[in-house]
Amino acid sequence: MALKAKAIYDFDGDVEHGELSIQENDILKVISQDVGEGWWEGTNSRGQTGLFPEAYVELINESGPPAFAPPMPTFDPPTPQTYQPPVAPAAYNPVTSSSTDFDGGTGDDDWEDWDDDSSTYSDPYKQTAVGSPTEQETNHFASRKGTATVKTKGFNRFSTFVKLGGETYILGNAKADVPPAEQCTVVDMGEGPRWEDNPDTFTCSIANPKKESKFKGVKSFIAYQVTPSHSNIQVSRRYKHFDWLYNRLVEKYTIIAVPPLPDKQITGRYEEDFIQGRMLQLQAWMDRMAQHPVISKSQVFQHFLTCTDEKMWKQGKRKAEKDELVGATFFLTLKTPQLPLDATMVEFQHDNLARFSKNMDDSVSKLMQILHDREKKHIGPFRKEFSKLGGALNGLATSFEHDSTADSHPLTRAIHHSGQTYEEIGAMYAEQPRHDLVPFIFKLHEYEGLLSTFPDILNVHKGALSKVKECQKQVDEGKMDGSDAASVSQRADTISYALLAESNHFQQERVKDFKSMMQNYLREQITFYKKITEKLENTLNMYDEF
Repeated sequence: MALKAKAIYDFDGDVEHGELSIQENDILKVISQDVGEGWWEGTNSRGQTGLFPEAYVELINESGPPAFAPPMPTFDPPTPQTYQPPVAPAAYNPVTSSSTDFDGGTGDDDWEDWDDDSSTYSDPYKQTAVGSPTEQETNHFASRKGTATVKTKGFNRFSTFVKLGGETYILGNAKADVPPAEQCTVVDMGEGPRWEDNPDTFTCSIANPKKESKFKGVKSFIAYQVTPSHSNIQVSRRYKHFDWLYNRLVEKYTIIAVPPLPDKQITGRYEEDFIQGRMLQLQAWMDRMAQHPVISKSQVFQHFLTCTDEKMWKQGKRKAEKDELVGATFFLTLKTPQLPLDATMVEFQHDNLARFSKNMDDSVSKLMQILHDREKKHIGPFRKEFSKLGGALNGLATSFEHDSTADSHPLTRAIHHSGQTYEEIGAMYAEQPRHDLVPFIFKLHEYEGLLSTFPDILNVHKGALSKVKECQKQVDEGKMDGSDAASVSQRADTISYALLAESNHFQQERVKDFKSMMQNYLREQITFYKKITEKLENTLNMYDEF
């Protein structure tokens, strides 16, 4: 028997986009309940078929009373976002549906059949000679903004907030059991909201990459050995396992900055330089996740780090993919301070974070380009100029060798020494970027990935603030009860506390990281120029010996 639903609100649909207009008390035949987040497809009594908002109807049981008693609204329902027919199956979350594997099979399929080594990747450390990357390789950071693993976007016109189920949460309709292990706490000790620290801090190392194969060598892959300090038990993980973890984290923590993974690669993925470069980037990503007070405690993250049994791994994988506490329902897990937030202050901090992240992103990109240009100068023009100077001095010394007098010999040796010194300085310039510029660019690239997550995070929060204003307007018009609006405001505060906690965590990490980055760069620069000075002083002393 086909499902039927009763309209509890009027909805003026857009026929051009396949929507169905419905009137209160219309009886609809439900054709599909999985069109897209918040939308169903059905037919009305006049035989018209189209899409309508799930929240505007209630399923009915023809053999008895309605399966769920219709709510008694005290205000007009919010106008839904216009539906855009998806060109691919849409889901409410920003990543692949949690019930499927990456090969398109079900969660029960063996995901080892999916090949993770069939994409593209750029390697920051691969070089053709010591200190001499090719033009293509040295341009990897400056020209590939946004090419790392990114969130898969929905193909409809829903706002990020609606797609994630934010409207359902903010109106109090999101329901899910929250186990104690899933609860997250935001605290405010007078310095602004902060995520509660993870008392069991740990580190995680990624080492010993090894080429392995399956199906009698038909498929090859690189396995990395991952060892968390809290268990000291080594687990073997492929890149696709990291990719799976990344997607689970992005799906679950919509208000947390989960940076992209390093890119993948089609060719050269078994070359030593590529393997080492990818391992370094995976290590940086893992360090970032292990340091986050929320992610480091999450069950899916701990499952990735500690599970060694294949059967338990698959069970944990399926459990993570069926997690209900993802998207906006994650906010149900949050315990925040009871003090209501000042709306004006929250908007100011939201706008300030938006400006800060945009300006920092622009500045990071500009600095990366300048450092990249300087790296090319070190490898090319700087080295060449010092080598030319050294060669010219050696040529001069060679011409002096035609004078066989005793007084000329010491001068000839000294000039030859100076020529060799400048050639050595040229080689030092070519080698230097790997000590100061490349590590600096590497870290900036990581921050470029982090900053790319903020637009979506801010859009989620903006959706909550907009809903609060909408409800307040309905209160002013007498269409909504004040207590209902207060509940909406309280739930919006939960999202605001989470945003402010994440912002403060990001800023704390930024200060620590950029302090370390600048210290390392300046120390390496000082060491470099001291070595040059020492070489010049040594060749200068040659002229004091005669």
